[in-house]
Order: sequence, then C-alpha cells, then structure tokens
Amino acid sequence: FAIQDIITKHLLVGGLPLSQLLLVRYLFFTLFAVMLAGGLKQALVGLQSAQPMLQVGRAALSITEIIFINLSFTLMLVAKVHAIVALFPLITLVMARFILKEELTRRRVIAVLIGLTGALIIIQPSSAGISIEILMPLSGAIALASFSILTKYLSGKDGFITHTLYMGLVGLVLALPFGLIQWIQPTKEQSVLLIALAIMNIGSQLFYIKAMDYADASTLQPFNYTLLLFATLAALILLGEVPTLMTLLGGAIIVVGGLIAMGRLAPK
Repeated sequence: FAIQDIITKHLLVGGLPLSQLLLVRYLFFTLFAVMLAGGLKQALVGLQSAQPMLQVGRAALSITEIIFINLSFTLMLVAKVHAIVALFPLITLVMARFILKEELTRRRVIAVLIGLTGALIIIQPSSAGISIEILMPLSGAIALASFSILTKYLSGKDGFITHTLYMGLVGLVLALPFGLIQWIQPTKEQSVLLIALAIMNIGSQLFYIKAMDYADASTLQPFNYTLLLFATLAALILLGEVPTLMTLLGGAIIVVGGLIAMGRLAPK
C-alpha cells in the first residue's frame, strides 16, 4: 500500500491525470474480481445483493476516499497525508456510536480525544481557519470511515465476492468517462508504473485477504498503523521527502489513540 502511494504521487506530479490512474486501477481490479468469482457467469450471480444500493454507495465511498487521498499527495508530503488519514479508525468509532448504535466506552472516548490532539498538532489551525490542503486528507479519512461503517453493516448480508465485484465495477463505471476524456498518452516509464500500480493494488488486497485466514480483524487492525511508518520511510527514500517534527509527533499521538481504542494500551 505504501509503495502504491509513492507511485501514485510520482505519476500525478509527472502530469498524468488522476482519472487515468483510477481507470487503469479499476479496470485491472474488475478483471481480478471477475476471475475471483470464477468467470463472467458466476460474477453476474455474485452481483445479486441483499442491499444493492448500499453496495453501490459503499463502492462510491471507496473511490471517493481514494480521490481525496491521492489528490492530497499533490498538495503535501506523503507522511503528513497518512498522519491525518490515520484518524479514520477513531472517526469510525464516533460514527459507529451514532449510526450503528455501538457503545462508546470511556476508553474509546479517551482514544478519540488523544487522536484529536494529534490531529490538531499536525493541522495547527489558525485564526484564518483550516486550509483546503488539510481538508483534502481529512475528507478522505471521513470517507474511509464511512466506507468502514457500511462495510461492517453489509458484512452479514453479502459475501466477499459480492463486495469485491461491486467495488470494482462501480469504480470502473465512475472512472471510465473521466479517464477516457482526460487520457494522456503515457511514456514507457509511466506505462510500466501504471501497470505496476494496478498489479500492486490487487496484490495488496490478496495479502490482506490472506492475512484474514490467519488472524481476526481486531488482531490485524493495529498493523494498519504501520502504513504511516512505511509510507513515511518510502517517501523519504524514494522521493526525498523529510517530514516535519510536528507531523511525526502528531502522527505518533494519533497511533497511540488508535491503539488505546483497540485495547492494545491502557486505560481499560
């Protein structure tokens, strides 16, 4: 996932439109989803959902968060983007309280407040308000949290194949017209990176799915925070981006808040 973000930033800064990246990415992902379903005929069966409109909405939220986060890479350092997006598990906790009526325990409230403190350190709001560049990754985090809520709601209603098919197909339908209109002939290097981006997207999903075979979601969740570390290191090595002290401090505090929320750190 971290290397994908580095490739994405390199391609966007190099002049390729985001719509083109999304088109290639979702084209490959849709083909992967059809293969995973066992072919076109089985894929059509897999599209039969108990909540088709919610599945469409879930997939739309996914491409929305990708758009916000990827555009953020053109506005700020990769480390800063990931530090802000790392708020999404804590935002999910708050949304789950009001939407899914889940209990918001004292530990989770403390975790949210700690995460908010970390975010404020990174954002450093002034009397002029929050800048548009900060709103981009923050919107991405909110969209990702909303996606997580819908995923949890639909988890008991549809199977994995259905989730995957809707993710790919809806994303492809939304990206297709913009990608074709804004298509720019890529160079050989950009073509290779586009294909690498699409393949790595599929590979990362397969690794994540396989991880679920060995451990439950609550065990794996803390590993999501390693993305902040890997993305920061990759951006430093490959792009020469040096994160600020405030970004590192705020990101670390957000991670602590997330670990407390998941019961990995005290208080109880």
